[in-house]
Amino acid sequence: MRSMHLSEGSDVKQRVVIRILGPLKELSENSVFELEASGDESVLDVLRKLPEKLKGRVLEADEISPDILVLVDGVEISCLGSPEKIPVRGVREIFLVPVVHGG
Repeated sequence: MRSMHLSEGSDVKQRVVIRILGPLKELSENSVFELEASGDESVLDVLRKLPEKLKGRVLEADEISPDILVLVDGVEISCLGSPEKIPVRGVREIFLVPVVHGG
């Protein structure tokens, strides 16, 4: 197995699985996407690659909509930091779940 130096990581491409749940499924033909990302991209960069209709619901003013719960490899994103600073390197799955409110 070849060892990799940290400086080499930014050019390495990887696949990130995006899973959408609940009513978000109505916005797309697929509920699972595999997107390609480089090691120096952030979670927010990957979400910007979603299909337009879905991206318009998930992102609001280029930030994650407040009524969307995002889990990165099972951890809620606010526990990890700012989405534009969380590196996608090593991330396997991102779940997008709409937060449903009733009254």
